Amino acid sequence: MKSKIFTILFFFSTVLAAETKDYVISVLTIGPGSSLSDSFGHSAIRVQDKSKNYDLVFNYGVYDFNDPNFYSNFIKGYLNYSLGVSYYKDFRSSYISNNRSIKEQVLLLPDVLNRKIADRLIFNSKPENKNYRYDYFSNNCSTIIKDIIDESLIDYDYENDYVVQNKGKNTYRNLIYENINKNSWGSLGIDICLGSYIDQEIDVKKNTFLPEYLFEYLNSSYYKHPDLSNKIKLVKKNNFINYENKEFKNLNSNNLFYSPLFIFIIISSFLLFLSLRDLNNKVIHLILQSTHIITSAIGFLLLFLWFFTDHFTSAYNYNLLWANPLNIILIFKSINKKWKIALLKLLLLSLALIVLHSITNVQVFNISLYPFFIFLAFRYLQLIKYYSKHDDLQSI
Repeated sequence: MKSKIFTILFFFSTVLAAETKDYVISVLTIGPGSSLSDSFGHSAIRVQDKSKNYDLVFNYGVYDFNDPNFYSNFIKGYLNYSLGVSYYKDFRSSYISNNRSIKEQVLLLPDVLNRKIADRLIFNSKPENKNYRYDYFSNNCSTIIKDIIDESLIDYDYENDYVVQNKGKNTYRNLIYENINKNSWGSLGIDICLGSYIDQEIDVKKNTFLPEYLFEYLNSSYYKHPDLSNKIKLVKKNNFINYENKEFKNLNSNNLFYSPLFIFIIISSFLLFLSLRDLNNKVIHLILQSTHIITSAIGFLLLFLWFFTDHFTSAYNYNLLWANPLNIILIFKSINKKWKIALLKLLLLSLALIVLHSITNVQVFNISLYPFFIFLAFRYLQLIKYYSKHDDLQSI
């Protein structure tokens, strides 16, 4: 099938050399799906040659799970994606079968620009050119399409009203929350692993890393044809496919009793209860000690993501204020108690800084973690009190 598509692409490239008014380019916006990976929707470009009955979709979002280095590269931040090409009817059927909506924006462009965009897509789809380094915020299926269209119209007095219509301040994290419930396991993972970078205020045009905002951006776009005086609306018409009652909103909005906030309230309450019991009990001692091991392990993971991968959004991650790798020191009996008290005071200060960072919007911390922060503060105060009164090196 791939060889047949590449044969069609060859004919596409030869047909483009001639003038044709049957050539149509559309942007496809796929609605969110039910899984975390589908929560943000998808974008693709449809290219039709009605005279030759060719109808293909160029899809910047293809990755190969069978690549032997896929998972190791993913962890390191080497996200190698490729431009895929498929028949529109197959592309459409695939998303409809998954109960996903499709919004098609048919672009009104001069023939020369239709050919320019199609030429670029055909060139980029060649085996030697199709691979690219994916970045979720700046080089994904949506931003690449925006860049292709913006660059093709650079000499046509291209403008849009999108900035005027979207004056509010925004951050990447807030935009993520529009698609994933704050109180969800997916959101918890994102909020722990991604740092303060995604809490910086962004230019409104960067909203278009999400397909739905690219849809709005294109609908607000205009350009001037060299031979005409009036502005021309970029989008000629919108077609809505499989759209009735198909939109998924606030995905991963778990049942209350399985939500992270509820689970963390239960766990933190249980740990607080144990902290008030007999601390010499070996089982209680091991459970409380495990919290230091777990927070330390998370801290080492965050440091790895920050310093040893290409995930630049994991840099300056202030979740290290509670997931401090130094927590592991608290489980060792041989460490001098004065050093432990100093460390505990530092950890308490770190928890206070979490509140300050939240208030000043330096970084947003997941709502479900706050009950655990309360437990950690109580635990650190308890340990300071214990080490201040006892001369032995016993850890509790």
